[in-house]
Amino acid sequence: MFDPYTGLSLGGYDPVAYFVSGAALQGLPDYEVVYGDTYWHFASEANAAAFRAAPAAYIPGFGGYALAAITRGVAQPGNPTLFAVHRNRLYLFASEDERRTFLANPDAMIAAAAARWPEVLKVLAY
Repeated sequence: MFDPYTGLSLGGYDPVAYFVSGAALQGLPDYEVVYGDTYWHFASEANAAAFRAAPAAYIPGFGGYALAAITRGVAQPGNPTLFAVHRNRLYLFASEDERRTFLANPDAMIAAAAARWPEVLKVLAY
């Protein structure tokens, strides 16, 4: 999920911080990495270095779109402050209720989103 006007991913939140701090931390432009034609901000140089070394490990699942929305075939941006890390993958949600539903049965929601993801990608391509 990135802002098409600024090119900034995750609303400027640090994707590595979710894993190392367990929190949504706002990144700083001082620690910026360009990857995948978007800008990623980090809370520290150490987090930026970790991302540069393995970006795929930190990019949110389903492009940062809200996981529950993907299960409905909708590409709704996820809220970077509503997140969960499951099996070393970051997922974003549009509401706390969606996050709670995910936490009750994460594998089922991931499987449902994976089944709908190809059709959502087609819509995003337009």
